[in-house]
Amino acid sequence: MTSMLNKKEPVSIIMPMRNSSTTVNSALDSIEMQEYPVREVIVLDNASSDNSVEIVLNYAKKSEIPIRIIKRKENMGVGANFNQGVKESKSSTIVLMHSDCSLPSKEELERLVRPLTDDFAVATYPTIFLLESVWKNYGFWEKYFFARQAGTNIAGFTTKFDAVKRDVYLKLGGFDMKNFGMGGEDSDLLNRLKKMGKVVKSEARVTHLQYLGKGYSFDKLLAKQKSYAKTFGRIIRMRGISLINNGLILLAKPGLAILPFLPNFHYPGIFLIILYSFLYTKKMFTTKSTLQDPRIFILPFLNIFSLYYETFWIIESFLFGKNNIE
Repeated sequence: MTSMLNKKEPVSIIMPMRNSSTTVNSALDSIEMQEYPVREVIVLDNASSDNSVEIVLNYAKKSEIPIRIIKRKENMGVGANFNQGVKESKSSTIVLMHSDCSLPSKEELERLVRPLTDDFAVATYPTIFLLESVWKNYGFWEKYFFARQAGTNIAGFTTKFDAVKRDVYLKLGGFDMKNFGMGGEDSDLLNRLKKMGKVVKSEARVTHLQYLGKGYSFDKLLAKQKSYAKTFGRIIRMRGISLINNGLILLAKPGLAILPFLPNFHYPGIFLIILYSFLYTKKMFTTKSTLQDPRIFILPFLNIFSLYYETFWIIESFLFGKNNIE
């Protein structure tokens, strides 16, 4: 049987978008330069309030790849947009990609789909990078939130840039928006895909740009922390800790938070929290641009506050979490 790679069957790229004016052009540029054929790019705008739609429409006029945009009036969540895009796609292989990601070379798409030549493979995933050069361009609060990820990479199925066989995706019903509309849908889908076949780590790479503007406020930081914490809580409640990579690590924060209140652990717990307050975001204290910012003095206190803030939302979501789009 002739392999998909030898035939180079074109893929469909599905890209949800919400207020991505600082990154979507880079994402489309990186798709345009790929040597592997792309049948179509389906962009699903999730009720953006910036000029993201205009950017995509203008880009589509000059692109050699057909780019179609579907505009939603309400924020339906990333998973719901992926589900609609896959249903409307025309290729046997689909690529799920975020609008705040960029492909660093022209070979990344081919590297991503190559493992699907194995008949038992149903999906593939890349290695995701947050380059330090990108992190240094963030605003202060965005740097704070991603301080632990800067200059690192992680391989995983997170829908940043993943390939999936379309028939398998549709057979599974795509992302479970009934139970995971507020987050965790990627972990849930990964678990179900593994029951259908092999989910393979590819040699592909993707750069996660996040938000490159200047509007990352303290309020947005708190919203991001709350969203992540509620996602963890809901995943544990719905599917168990086995779904989460390094799940025990995610329970480290709640464990540390309650340690000072446990008999015989009061003083060791306080000591560990003080140590945590400086070490958790140590990159902020070792980077010249952030070290010189007056806000650096509140970070130890903010780290302690965030520890309990996130713990509260993990527990709240675990006990009472609803399937809300945030």
